[in-house]
Amino acid sequence: MRKRFIAFTLLFSSMLSGVSYATNEEIEVTPDIPAVYAASTQGKKAYVSQMEIYLDGEQVKPIAYLISVDAYGAYTYFKLRDLAYLMNGKDCQFSVDYDEETRQIITKSGEKYVPNGSEMKASSSGDQIAYQTDSQILLDGKKVEMEAYSINGNTYYKLRDMGEVFGFDVSYKDSSRQAIIRTPSYTGPDTPETSEPDTPETSEPDTPETSEPDGNSPSDIITPTPEPEPEPTPNKVDGKLTVLIDVGHGGTDPGAGGTAPYAFFTYQNRKVNAGGGIYETDFNLPVALCLRDLLEASGANVIMSAETDKTVTFSERKKIIESNANTADMLISIHHNAFNGNASGFDILAQIKYKNGGDGYELAQSFEKEYLEAGRKRHAPTTFREGSNGDYYAILRYAANVDLLAIISEYAYIDNANDVECILSNEGVEREAQAMHDAILDFYSTHEY
Repeated sequence: MRKRFIAFTLLFSSMLSGVSYATNEEIEVTPDIPAVYAASTQGKKAYVSQMEIYLDGEQVKPIAYLISVDAYGAYTYFKLRDLAYLMNGKDCQFSVDYDEETRQIITKSGEKYVPNGSEMKASSSGDQIAYQTDSQILLDGKKVEMEAYSINGNTYYKLRDMGEVFGFDVSYKDSSRQAIIRTPSYTGPDTPETSEPDTPETSEPDTPETSEPDGNSPSDIITPTPEPEPEPTPNKVDGKLTVLIDVGHGGTDPGAGGTAPYAFFTYQNRKVNAGGGIYETDFNLPVALCLRDLLEASGANVIMSAETDKTVTFSERKKIIESNANTADMLISIHHNAFNGNASGFDILAQIKYKNGGDGYELAQSFEKEYLEAGRKRHAPTTFREGSNGDYYAILRYAANVDLLAIISEYAYIDNANDVECILSNEGVEREAQAMHDAILDFYSTHEY
């Protein structure tokens, strides 16, 4: 039978708390980056954060402040140099410099950060006054937009914003008031694993000691306790599983764009010369059609949002999801990414209600596993982001509103000449579809449908 889900709303209450690692002793440090204050700015109270921060399973202690920024509440802000310092040696490391002439913060992805002595230290103890700034950041030569505040000459940003820009994942555990940072290659636990507590010694053992049986007494006969029978779980697609495939973009909406690193033919037999333009629509539909064929060959039912290159509006997609909500067991929306020409790897986006675990989290893990085995690298851990109505993208919202499990797949960055090579051939398209097929079957080998 198909598993149903109870929809609920998760509030980021942990964002309204925050890490108190400021020392009581004032420390003389050089401000990290001179701030450029916004016109008519007004100072706001910045409270020392009490939130615990974990980076790749280990607790770290950057200085953070809780600032009330709007009518909806407060957010925790972190120093850019602290995060650059913590990311040194990881696959999303970045450098930070300041250009005095242009008054811009210069960051470069992949470069080692050089400390200046201000990292992981509070310039003053206790609560502070924060001022909104207009400091400009360039990442690899391109302007980056992030809301910023200056505290004692140091510039602070939201942790989520920095994660989005520099390629690490951020999530919050409301119950324990913890922020979890995961870099792309990290696959371990979010927080340090704890061992089971020692069992206290007692004068009387919990169970009577037994000696070797001598056959003279029934009490000498040891009867082993039988292991419980495991509950049966589905182990194959048997025709009951129904997958709704949403083909991203199409028709007059080509999606993200890039440049072909060498000449190739698209699925429509259109030749693209080296240096010519390529778009998501060159890949989304052929991958979706190949996935459809693979799933049907395995006995699954498949519903397609489109089977030709045509425009499907968001309102039409919403109707497709709603009309199939009681039939489909899951939805996968197929996309390919673009960012700044440097980003690479795959991204998985999942519904916000599964950010702390559950079916959506486990489904995303199945996709990550299969993509890694297909030779892809991960750009960032699965994204569980809260948007205007509870999810990051509209497709995830539409599915969540009708209690349908859904994810969005972004398999490669087509504006990255090296990354896009994985899908410029029929073999590459088939490999992507096969990884999706295997991820779905792997998930439903242990989950009801």
